[in-house]
Amino acid sequence: MYLKQLSINDGEDVYNMLQRIGPSENAFKNEVSGMTYDEYKKWLVLMDDWSKGEHLPKGYVKQWTFWLCDDNGKCCGYGKIREKLNEYTREFGGNLGFAIDSACRGKGYGTELFKLLLKKAKSLGVTDIISTVEKYNYPSKKVHEKCGGKLYKETDLRWYFSFD
Repeated sequence: MYLKQLSINDGEDVYNMLQRIGPSENAFKNEVSGMTYDEYKKWLVLMDDWSKGEHLPKGYVKQWTFWLCDDNGKCCGYGKIREKLNEYTREFGGNLGFAIDSACRGKGYGTELFKLLLKKAKSLGVTDIISTVEKYNYPSKKVHEKCGGKLYKETDLRWYFSFD
């Protein structure tokens, strides 16, 4: 398994994978769900700009998008890394977010993806990494724990994990 950074040249294989992930699964926003292929191609350009810190909406920070690929190059999920956090993203999200293709779930890909995102975030200079998990999402909580997350806060709605 490996990470592949979003490219403006990504094609139908990525598009089809993104269509199998709901628009907001366990609080992870998949903006591409329900988009036409032409809208997806424009989204790729926008996300590529955001990875360079360009054309960010007010209050947004630089972020990178990565595809989780298996050894045959098939995309099985994706994740996002935020360079830093603001007050809102510190409470509702964190630096890392991920989703797995519905056709690939239950195979340990979430843990593999999160490990790779942590490693990539550190290589990009992201420090003080935190991630939040909705209280009903026990599989994601397990992923965070398996990846060395330390529970530092808990509310009625979510768990908050930090990573060294």
